[in-house]
Amino acid sequence: MKIKKFFIPFVFLLLAFPFAFAQESDFEDPEIFGLEVEKLLFLVSANLALVLAVLTLIAYIKTKKSRLIFITTAFFLFSAKLFLLSLELFIDGIAWADIVAAFLDFAILLSFFFGVIKK
Repeated sequence: MKIKKFFIPFVFLLLAFPFAFAQESDFEDPEIFGLEVEKLLFLVSANLALVLAVLTLIAYIKTKKSRLIFITTAFFLFSAKLFLLSLELFIDGIAWADIVAAFLDFAILLSFFFGVIKK
């Protein structure tokens, strides 16, 4: 009973006073040899996702389980997304990259979902 008495005013206070604080900082992204670490990790992860896609494709060829097609597709899409995000290492300001990455995230999730529910 005491929890309810405390919880309701607490939730009201959280909803009444938004806690959105924006702050600009002079923090720069860490770099290795003049390249952003985040983008380098995207590139390494893209290669790993490509290897996983090839391995699941080989597993599909051997087993003929149709769910592996969806998993292979998800890994290929994930690799494409990460290659797109790592392109910012070489090309500055790709405006449409975030929109395409969001679409690819949706397609990846759908592909994994169909891979899981497929019998």
